[in-house]
Amino acid sequence: MSGFFHYVISAPNAHERRETVLANFKAHGLEPQFFEAVMGNKLPSEKLKNMKVDTGFMSLGEVGCILSHLGIYKKLLKSHEPYVFIFEDDSYLTDLFFEDLPEIQSFMESHTDPVVLILYKTVAHTHPVIYKSGRPFILRTLGGTASHGYVINRKAAENMLRVQSPPRMEIDAWAQYYKLNLLNIYCTENRLVHLDEKTAQESIIDKIAPRIEKDRAYVKKNKAATHERIL
Repeated sequence: MSGFFHYVISAPNAHERRETVLANFKAHGLEPQFFEAVMGNKLPSEKLKNMKVDTGFMSLGEVGCILSHLGIYKKLLKSHEPYVFIFEDDSYLTDLFFEDLPEIQSFMESHTDPVVLILYKTVAHTHPVIYKSGRPFILRTLGGTASHGYVINRKAAENMLRVQSPPRMEIDAWAQYYKLNLLNIYCTENRLVHLDEKTAQESIIDKIAPRIEKDRAYVKKNKAATHERIL
């Protein structure tokens, strides 16, 4: 089958994860394009200071995760491509993903507004906008969690880079980006990209620094401040 513009975020030494990704792609006659993950614990203290990252809100692992995704957005904007598929190395592309790929590409090509398409059904409120074979296929949604498989177009990438320079909130805070009018969120009815439970449990982000148990009041205050700075 023909290729598609994508990156798989992968830590430099995550050899077993890379082998799993390679096997998954090669089963469909494709070579994955890897993007070397930014390791938060390797960031110079001076860079963290200049970015004014709130490490009481995000762990170093989460900061590295954000910077990795932003790095791909920059790759997109330097290319002539209209959108990019982004996967993390604990994801698994299903046969159905490849079956639906032409329709997904057609959907992304039809939008000039800022769009993110999450490649699994979110738990937020949804309503169908595209049907396939008489059944819901692509849905409009108000939010979502996780970032192991999605597509983002140029306009949405531009907006995300603007709001996340420096990093202010988790990369998968989709509902917050929607509230800030930075992008429109869609998802697929079917789970086209699975999260590999085994590798997800061995999170490299958590090995860098445990995720912070965040006080809800503090999180709310932080995001409110972010809204004020952006708006």
